[in-house]
Amino acid sequence: MAVANTKSLADSMVIGITGHPASGKDSAADFFAAKGFQTLSGGNVLREMMHREGLSVDRTSMREFTKRMRTQRGNAFPAEEIASQITEQNTVISGLRNLAELEIFRKKFGSNFILLAIDADVEVRYERVLGRKRAGDDLTLERFKEEEDAERMEPSGSHEVDRVIAVADHVIKNNGTREEFFEKLGLFLENIPR
Repeated sequence: MAVANTKSLADSMVIGITGHPASGKDSAADFFAAKGFQTLSGGNVLREMMHREGLSVDRTSMREFTKRMRTQRGNAFPAEEIASQITEQNTVISGLRNLAELEIFRKKFGSNFILLAIDADVEVRYERVLGRKRAGDDLTLERFKEEEDAERMEPSGSHEVDRVIAVADHVIKNNGTREEFFEKLGLFLENIPR
């Protein structure tokens, strides 16, 4: 006789990932996906919407599009859309940018939600940006820093990455190799209370 799956949404672990550009958020999501997590990305939701509207998806355009959408729909956009896609399996969400988004996940998933911040030095992140070949990544270090400053503490609350990092449940420094980073993520996952 088959045993019924008794896992429910209330039993699922939801890990939110925040961090500045090129800190390793996507790599962390890849790590968790390899462990069987459903992966969802605020950035991917935004890029899909922008593609449908025929917009460029460089960093500046994405930030301006997000600010416009959040003016229209509230600073929790697109967290509500993402939260509705979470199933009964463990899930990782990459790209949390403000406290309103964070509140959506904390309210819906309670103690099953864990906020993980990924941190890396700006020079390390800039080198990663140069190597990844994403639209809009061909910028100088100075321009990279200017773009980042615009995401740190946007007065509207649309982008306030520093505030989100400050309230993270756990922070992982990612200045080394991918292997070293994955080892740190493995230790983090092993030590999550269940």
